[in-house]
Amino acid sequence: MLALSEESMREQNIVDMSSWESWQRDYRFGVILVMPPPHVAAPIDALRQAHDPKSHAICSAHISVSDPLHRELTDDAQKEIRELLWTVEPFEVQYDKPTASTRHPGVTCPVGPQERFDELKRVLHQASVFEGAVSSRRAIRAHMTIAEFLTVEDSLRICADLVNTTPRGSFRCDRLEYIVPDTTFRFHRRETFFLGIHR
Repeated sequence: MLALSEESMREQNIVDMSSWESWQRDYRFGVILVMPPPHVAAPIDALRQAHDPKSHAICSAHISVSDPLHRELTDDAQKEIRELLWTVEPFEVQYDKPTASTRHPGVTCPVGPQERFDELKRVLHQASVFEGAVSSRRAIRAHMTIAEFLTVEDSLRICADLVNTTPRGSFRCDRLEYIVPDTTFRFHRRETFFLGIHR
């Protein structure tokens, strides 16, 4: 089998963004986040599909951690991120019942401990792929989104319907996932980064 040249491999990573909205282009190099285990993700994904199919189609249940990458994730960049994340110990994530705001649209499940997510963000964003402008979303508190492409009124209504039936719980966070979008702006897992000791 012939080995691909560096140029050929770069061409394979080029995504046609002609149909993307302007905000979506910031995510062309992907993003790094927490994807909960299946037993946690399944009920959240069912709610996402029911109440915000557009958001659900883009990405399954997750907790945002990183800014969008500013450049391609090379082998050297992966190595740098792995070495950074080995310094962060795995931790228990608690997730709560859905909430909604009277000021901003969206229904989310708060997650914590916030200080552990803050530490995770601080360490991860030392990587060179994040050099440059800081995303305004970095300061948003950790959460799992149920619905976002809707009105404030619909957000409050959906939250009221779900607050007494959506379970709260916890899971162990010991890894992050690197995901990238395809030409239809649907995200797919590309790489896994483990927390804690060298694996």
